[in-house]
Amino acid sequence: MARIKNIALNTFRESIRGKLLYIVLIFGVILIVSTYILSPLSVGAAKDKIITDVGLAFISFFGVMTAVIAGSTLVNKEVDKKAIYMVLTRPVSRLQYLLGKFFGIMTALILMVVAMSVVMGVVIVIGGGSITEGILAALFLSFIEMAVICSVVLFFSTFTTPILTFFFTICLFAAGSLSSDLRVFAEKFGSGTMKIIIDLFYYILPNLKLFNLRHEAVHGIAFQYSDILLTTVYAAIYSSVIIYFSYLVFSKKEFV
Repeated sequence: MARIKNIALNTFRESIRGKLLYIVLIFGVILIVSTYILSPLSVGAAKDKIITDVGLAFISFFGVMTAVIAGSTLVNKEVDKKAIYMVLTRPVSRLQYLLGKFFGIMTALILMVVAMSVVMGVVIVIGGGSITEGILAALFLSFIEMAVICSVVLFFSTFTTPILTFFFTICLFAAGSLSSDLRVFAEKFGSGTMKIIIDLFYYILPNLKLFNLRHEAVHGIAFQYSDILLTTVYAAIYSSVIIYFSYLVFSKKEFV
């Protein structure tokens, strides 16, 4: 555990160096500007809904993009700098190395999500609204979604370049966000072969729609905590499987 912790701390420092504060600053400015631009279009409760909707959307967007951009260079940067040779020559297994990288970037994402959530909360309170359980649950699921994306980024980074890692992850993110809708479309209009193919992709790709609780948070719709628990378990299992496959690929990689 100590070895994983040391790698995670080093990865955390690299992730926040020169990035986190700028991301939070950009988020705060865009959120505040968007609120002041859009709020005159509505009054009362509708104003609070706009602030909440814009805030949750930007937190999800910035979080995912940070996970993709920072994670795409996790392994390749150390390979290019030859730093990975120094790490792997020590009593550190390749699985410990990958877990350290994963937990390091996730720690940076926790800090970023908390900081952006505080900015959003301040704007909501200033606008006369309140922080509800739905908002907190939506923020939690957004973070869990980032963990799944981070595991996918880690997987691609073990065998391809940063640019291709970025491209593949964005494609998978888009496909995972639409997998449920594509399955419904195939059930209604698709042929038998199309249904089989869509079902195959549905179960392989992460079902990212499960992590979107923004509609419920914005409109105050009731939700079940059991659903959040099941979604969290699903994310943990999916991320663990992807990290294991990352280890299988990384363990066969030769560094010369």
